[in-house]
Amino acid sequence: MQLDHQSTTPPSQTSEVALQTQLQQAILLLEVTKEIRQSLETQTIFETSVQRVLELIKANRVAIFKLDSATNYTTGCFVAEKVVPPFTSALAANVRDDCFGHNYANKYQQGQVFAVADIYAENLSDCHVRILERFQVRANLVVPLLQGEKLWGLLCIHQCSGPRAWQPYETQFIQEVADHLSEALRQAERLEETQQRSQELQTALKYVDTQRKREILIANHDRNVAQIINQIRQSLDIKDIFIATTEKVRASLECDRVVVYHFLPDWSGEFMFESSDTSFPPLVTANSTTNWEDTYLQETQGGHYRHQATTVVADIYEQGYTDCHLAMLERFHIRAFMVVPVFVGEKLWGLLATYQHTQIRHWQDLELKLLKKVGAQLGVALQQANLLKDLREAKNAAETANQAKSVFLANMSHELRTPLNAILGFSQLLSRDQNLTLEQKQTLRTINSSGAHLLNLINDVLEMSKIEAGKVDLNQGQFDLRALLESLFEMFSLKAEARQLRLDFELPPDLPQYIVSDASRLRQVLINVLGNAIKFTEVGSVTLAISTLPLQSVSEQLSDISSENEAITLEPTLENDTLLQITVTDTGVGIADDELPNLFNLFTQACAGRQSFEGTGLGLAISRQFVQLMQGDIHLSSKEGQGTKVQIQIPVKIAVTPPAQRCNSPGTVVSLAHDQAEQRILIAEDHPENRQLMVKLLQSVGFQVRAAEDGQSVIDLWRTWHPHLILMDWQMPVLNGYQTTQQIRYLEAQCSTPLSTEERTVIIALTASVFESTQKESQEAGCDSFICKPFKEEELFNVLATFLGVEYIYDPTQDEASNESEVKTWTDLEIQQLLSLWPADHLLDLKQAAITLEEEAVFHLLMAFQAKEPALIQKLMEYFDTLRFDKLVYFAQEALDLGQNKPK
Repeated sequence: MQLDHQSTTPPSQTSEVALQTQLQQAILLLEVTKEIRQSLETQTIFETSVQRVLELIKANRVAIFKLDSATNYTTGCFVAEKVVPPFTSALAANVRDDCFGHNYANKYQQGQVFAVADIYAENLSDCHVRILERFQVRANLVVPLLQGEKLWGLLCIHQCSGPRAWQPYETQFIQEVADHLSEALRQAERLEETQQRSQELQTALKYVDTQRKREILIANHDRNVAQIINQIRQSLDIKDIFIATTEKVRASLECDRVVVYHFLPDWSGEFMFESSDTSFPPLVTANSTTNWEDTYLQETQGGHYRHQATTVVADIYEQGYTDCHLAMLERFHIRAFMVVPVFVGEKLWGLLATYQHTQIRHWQDLELKLLKKVGAQLGVALQQANLLKDLREAKNAAETANQAKSVFLANMSHELRTPLNAILGFSQLLSRDQNLTLEQKQTLRTINSSGAHLLNLINDVLEMSKIEAGKVDLNQGQFDLRALLESLFEMFSLKAEARQLRLDFELPPDLPQYIVSDASRLRQVLINVLGNAIKFTEVGSVTLAISTLPLQSVSEQLSDISSENEAITLEPTLENDTLLQITVTDTGVGIADDELPNLFNLFTQACAGRQSFEGTGLGLAISRQFVQLMQGDIHLSSKEGQGTKVQIQIPVKIAVTPPAQRCNSPGTVVSLAHDQAEQRILIAEDHPENRQLMVKLLQSVGFQVRAAEDGQSVIDLWRTWHPHLILMDWQMPVLNGYQTTQQIRYLEAQCSTPLSTEERTVIIALTASVFESTQKESQEAGCDSFICKPFKEEELFNVLATFLGVEYIYDPTQDEASNESEVKTWTDLEIQQLLSLWPADHLLDLKQAAITLEEEAVFHLLMAFQAKEPALIQKLMEYFDTLRFDKLVYFAQEALDLGQNKPK
C-alpha cells in the first residue's frame, strides 16, 4: 500500500483524445459546481457527482464513503454510489477497519490521495485486502473529503474487473471533484449551523413573544385602570363613576359580572352598581337593589376586609364553605369570585367583586392586582368626586363673576369714555373758530389738557381692572430706551428736588438706545417703582441703575435680592436675545421682614404705606403682572430703616435702527380740497351729544353726513342713501354695531353682481371700549378699521383720507405760527434773562404753583404777561401744555438767582 501517486506509465494517447478528455472533465466540474450552487441537498449533489464521474472515468464503481469520527474513523458507510453490472452495490454494507484510524485517517486529513493499481501487488494489510475483496475491488483511487479542517469521508473510484494504472490527469480530476464536494459539505455545514441558529432564534422569539404577550396583558390592564381613573376624574356624578368602573373592569378581566357592594350604617349591605352578561338576572335595577344578608360581615363590621384583606376563590365547592354560605352563593349563581375592599379615607365603604357564574376560574395574580388597584382608586374617586364637584361649582361661580366683571368693565369703559369724547371733541371743534381770543384758546387748551389727564386716569383704572379680569395683552414695539429714561428722570427730578433728595440715573455708555418691548408697560412699571422709592425716602437718594446681559447667561446670574429665594429662569427666544436689568435702590424707611412676602399681593401695603394714607396697594401687584406679561421677573429686598432695592429683569431684543417717526400733521383741516367727488358718511351713534359732535365736525369740512341712533335705522339708511363710509358705534339699541355690520356685509354678499372694492361700503368701528377683544370682534364682523373714543381730529381725518382717498385744505395761520416758532429758537439763558425782569414775588408764586402742580394758578400767572411778552409766553405755554412743570420751576428759580445777582 502507498499513499502517493503511482508512477505507472500512462497508455499512449493522442493529443485529440487528451483534449477531448480534459474538455469532458471541465464540463463535469461545471455541472458539479452548478449543482452545488443550486441545491442545498448534499445527497442530491453526491448522487449526481458519482453518476457523472463514473461516466467520465469509465470505472466499475464510484462511491462516497462517510467516516464516523466518533469511532476514531474505524467505521463508516457508503452514502452514495454508482456501480456497473455485474458488480454488486456497497450501499447496504457497514465497514469497520480498526487499523484505518491509526494508519490512514491523519494522512487523509492532510489531503493525501491513495491510488492502488492492483491490491495484490501492493503491500496492504490482510484486513485491508479482505475489505477490498468484499467489494470486488482490484484497483482503487481514494481522495479525502474534508468539511473545513475535519475529515468527513472519502471519494472512492473502484476498478473491479482487473488491475488499473491511474493516470495523473485522472487523479488531478478526482481531486478537483473532491474539492467541490468538500465545498458542498462546508455549505451544508453552514446551512445546518444557520438552521440551528434559526431554531435558537425561533426559541428566543417565542420566549420574547411570550414575554411580550404578558407585557401587553399588563399594559392592557394598566391602560384600563388609567382609563377608569381618567373617567372617574372627569365625572362629577358618582353613578357615572361606578357604571364606568364596573364596565371597564368586566371588559378587562372578561368575567361574567362585576359588582359594587356598599355597607349600610348597620353593616348590612346592598349591591349598588353592576356590569353583567345579559343572560344572568340583574342584581341592580332602576327601581331596586339587592341586599346581601351576611351576618358574619354585619357582626364583625366588615370582617377581614377591615384590614385590607382580599378573597380569591377558584371554585366555591372546593373551599369547605358551610351549607348556608353555599346556598347564598348559589342564589346569586356564583361559582368563582374575587373580592377587594373599597376604603374612603380610613373607613371601609364597601366591596368591589368579580364573579364567574358558569364555571370555575383560576384567577391570576395580575387580575387580583388590577382589582385591588381599581378598588383603591374607587375610594380615592369617592373623595375626589365630591372635591371636584365643589371645585367646579367654585370655578363656575368664579367664571360667572369674571364674566360679570368683563361686562362691567365694558360698560364702565363705554360710560366714562363716551361723555369724555364729547368734551374733548367739542373743545377741539371750538378751537377751529378763528374769532377766539388768545385767552379763550388757552382755556380750550386747558380743557383739552385736563381732559387728556382724565382720560389717562380712566385708562389706568381700566388697566387695573383688566388685569384682574385677565384681559391684558402685550403690545410689543420698537422704542427709544434712552429717551424713555430721560423723560422719567425729568418727571421725577422735580419731585425729588421738592423732597431734597438726590435722584441718580446710572446709564452705562454701551446701553442700547433702541429696543423692542412693551414701552407703555415698562414705563408704568418704572413710574410705580420710582414713585414708591421717592415717596418712602425722606433723606438721602434714589438711584436707578440699568445694564444688559446676554440672555443665555441669565441662569448663571441669579438675583441676590429675592426675598422669596426664587431664581430667575428666563429662556432665550427667537424674538428676545438680551436681558434688560434695572435696579432701583433707595435710602428710605425700608420694610420689615414679616411684610416682605405679601408686598406683591393686591391691596397690600407695608406699614409706611399705610401710615402715609396714600395709594391703594396696587402698584407693586400691577408691576409684577406687567413684568411677567413681558416674560420677565421682579424681586424686592429690604431692611427696615436701611432702604429698599427692587430689581427688574426683562428679556428684550436690541434694535439697530431707530423706530419710524410719525409725520407731523400739516395742521388743522379746514375743508375738503376742491373738485373732489361728493363723499357720503353715515354716523351710527346712540348718544345725541356725540352724534351732534360728529355731524358738525364732518359737515364743517364738506362731507355729506347723515346720522342714525340704532342699528336698524343704520341698515335702512344704508339701503336708501348708499353711504360711502359708516362710522359704526359698537353699543347701540335694537341692533348693536357687531350685528349691524354683519347684516350689511351679508346683504352685500347677496347682490346679484359681486361688488367691487370701490363699491363696497367702508365700515369703521367707533367705540369707547379699550379691550383688544373688541377690536378683534369688529374685524370678525367685517369692519375695515377701528377708532377708539375719545379720538383726535387728526386720527379721524387720516382714517377718512386712507379709505376714501380724499384730500384736505389746512389752516394757513397754523403754518405761519409754525414757521414763526421755527424762526425763533429760544435758549435757556434767554428765557432766564427775560424772566429775571419779572417781579420776584410773581416768580416765587409761579415756582410754588408749578411745584404743587396747580395748573389753573400756573396758567393765570403766565397769562399776566401775555400782552407784554407774547413770544416768551407762547414758549412757556408749550411747557405748560406738555405738563413740563419741572421746566417752569427750573426757569423760575434760575430767574430769581439772576435777579438777586443783578447790580443794584
